[in-house]
Amino acid sequence: VGREHLSAAAPACRSDYIAVNAAGTKAFVTLQEANAMGVLDLGSQQFTSVIGLGAKDFSLPGNEIDPSHKDGKIELRAADVKGFYQPDAVAAYEVGGQTYLVMANEGDTREDDGDKARVKDSGLTGYPGELSQLNISTADSTSGTDLYTFGGRSFSIRDADGNLVFDSGNRLDAEAIARGIYDDGRSDDKGVEPEGVELMEIGGRMFAFIDLER
Repeated sequence: VGREHLSAAAPACRSDYIAVNAAGTKAFVTLQEANAMGVLDLGSQQFTSVIGLGAKDFSLPGNEIDPSHKDGKIELRAADVKGFYQPDAVAAYEVGGQTYLVMANEGDTREDDGDKARVKDSGLTGYPGELSQLNISTADSTSGTDLYTFGGRSFSIRDADGNLVFDSGNRLDAEAIARGIYDDGRSDDKGVEPEGVELMEIGGRMFAFIDLER
C-alpha cells in the first residue's frame, strides 16, 4: 500500500477502469470501492504499487456540498465531513513526457451497501444536525466529528504516482444547480455523481468530458 487513505470499507473490490500511458508500458487501474489506484507494469505483467487516493475535506472553501435531501433547500455549504475520492472512469494524457490521469470521483460502495448508513442511523453522536441524512462509511467514520462519506463529487487530475494535481471542487454540483438540473434527491449520496471521462484534443488543447450519472 503506497499511500493513506484506502477505505477500510472495501478490503477487496473489483477493478473499474483502466488507462494506459502513451508509451504503452504502464496501466493505471481504478479500484473504486477501496479508494485506490493500481499501477501495472505491462512488460512484467506485475502490479508495482497500489496507491490510496486520500480524502477530500468538504469543510474547505470551494469544496462545499449540499449534504441533505430533506431540508427543503438546494444550497452548497461547508460540511464537517470528508469524502473518499473513489474514482470510476480514468483516462490518461501526456504533457512534457509526463503522464496525467483524469478521474471521475463517483464514490460507489459495496453492492450490498454493507459499509453504508445514514449518519442518524450509524450510532455516532456529536455530529451537526444538517449531516443527519448524509450517507457515510460505517467502517471509516469513528465519531460524530470524524465522518467519511463516499465520492469526491468532482473530477481530479493526478500524476502517475497518484499525487493530486487538480480537483474541480464543487464546480460540477454548482453548475448543475445554476442550470436547473441538479437532483436534490441525491444530495445525501454523491451529488451529481461523476462517473465517466473522455478526453479529446481540440485546437491544441486537451478537453475532458465528464459524464454525470445524476
